[in-house]
Amino acid sequence: MSTDNMASVNIRCILDNPYAVIGVVNTKRTRIEIETKANEQNAETTKRNPINLVLVLDRSGSMASNNKLEFAKKAVISVLNLLHDDDVVHLVAYDDNVWNVFENARASARQVLYSVVEGLKTGGQTYLSGAMETGANLFEKYTYPGYSKRMFVLSDGLANVGLRTKEEIMKAVKKYNEKGIIIDSFGIGEDFDVEIMKGIAEAGCGQFFFLESAEVIVTLMTKALQSVFDVCGTQTQLIIRGRNNAIVTKIWGHENIALGAILGDLHVDNLRVVLCDFTVSGTVPEGTEVDILDYQLKYHRPGHIEEEPLTITGKLSVIFVNDESLIKEIDPRVKTLHAVQVAAEMDDRIALLIDSNRRDDAIALITEQITLLKQVEHLDDEKGMIEMLVRMAENMQNRLKEQAVSAKTAAKYYGHHGHMKKCHDYKYTHHYADEN
Repeated sequence: MSTDNMASVNIRCILDNPYAVIGVVNTKRTRIEIETKANEQNAETTKRNPINLVLVLDRSGSMASNNKLEFAKKAVISVLNLLHDDDVVHLVAYDDNVWNVFENARASARQVLYSVVEGLKTGGQTYLSGAMETGANLFEKYTYPGYSKRMFVLSDGLANVGLRTKEEIMKAVKKYNEKGIIIDSFGIGEDFDVEIMKGIAEAGCGQFFFLESAEVIVTLMTKALQSVFDVCGTQTQLIIRGRNNAIVTKIWGHENIALGAILGDLHVDNLRVVLCDFTVSGTVPEGTEVDILDYQLKYHRPGHIEEEPLTITGKLSVIFVNDESLIKEIDPRVKTLHAVQVAAEMDDRIALLIDSNRRDDAIALITEQITLLKQVEHLDDEKGMIEMLVRMAENMQNRLKEQAVSAKTAAKYYGHHGHMKKCHDYKYTHHYADEN
């Protein structure tokens, strides 16, 4: 357990089963839970870190359709209203050019800033990378020790000026993140590159939001900013290593096993969950307990990225037995998480089917997904997470059947929800509970 003046961070591992059979290679799975709780004894004196926030707003020509720019401007104004007076805010707008609409403003000046925001008009193409670089430079120009450095990137279009590929943009974003800048991305409407927008959030250790329609922008921007207010840890990394012949084979939702799980922010009073697969073998006496995994959780206090990270370490063990019947009972918490992660991979396939104009095949796969989730719904004791995911899947399936949603929107929806399930962040997922 690690504790600071804002929250305590606890980590626990839940094995699918505590036993392994002697003399064979056992495929095992563990659910790793990272729980944060507010320190009640310091509740009266705890003060959140002030925020140094850069808003990066797309004003390219496509933002004129469906009043998207008008709703985006309302979102910026809602952010100004939510910030505390001592927070610092900057607004960068871009089309094929980039300029600072305002910089180094205190949120207390919001009344003056409203008219500046409302005066923005749509322009030309989309110089996304240049806008983010300009935003990153503002943090170097205006340094505020102890302030959390955050960037919100809003875009509805493809990057067609400057850096254009996901790989190029992620490389640039990682450099910003190494300087302590956390970047959240907001894909607006149907006309955005979902892989690039997800990549920005992943490389920036932030969250990726899909704003399906202009009408939900203000609501989700509000929720996104509220989640920033309760951050108790940032740039979080979970490293998992096998020992004593154990080999980590998969960390669900995270491609680089050596790097581990990059988890971004930790929020007060929240639960983050990671699923890890591994193999283990041994020829030891019956009943021998053997350490098979080491784990290390690292995170920084908000606004203190230059300091050494706080670290929690631990280990996981199994008991070797000869009786194979002992390993048949699987912990229901591991079953439910595995179902969610399989459903996430289904989301990716559903998105591809919809993109390929195979709507009927996508609907059939959604049926399989709903069946999978319902099989574990009775095992779920986690604030109705599985029930919510079932409801969301059923709602979208009905919209697809009734052709009440376009193929572009549906594909973006599933691309985002696969990402959301892989993150398995309770506050993040529940942001969408009321939208479906």
